[in-house]
Amino acid sequence: MITRETRTIHPSLYRPALFAGVPRAILVFEVCTVGALVFGIGFHLLTLALAVFYILVVHPLLVWLHSLDPQIIPLYVRSLSGKDFYPPHGTHRASVLRVRRSIPLVR
Repeated sequence: MITRETRTIHPSLYRPALFAGVPRAILVFEVCTVGALVFGIGFHLLTLALAVFYILVVHPLLVWLHSLDPQIIPLYVRSLSGKDFYPPHGTHRASVLRVRRSIPLVR
């Protein structure tokens, strides 16, 4: 009888590297946003309230979204580069492509 050897894969090889529950790029964006609110605009009650709101509401929301699907945040960012509308046809100046057979003729 043949026995199969099982090997385990370490979780660090298939789990994404997370910092504070989100990918590093998202965390850097959050830190820069809060830093710009607090230090760029100034220490005002409204900017401090917005920074606290961002830390206490937006960050947990992103952590929750990332726990549902780790690819959801990069997918959304990638979708921002697409157009909002693609016409179903080309312009009147577009060249017509030659139709080719998918199965060649045998002679």
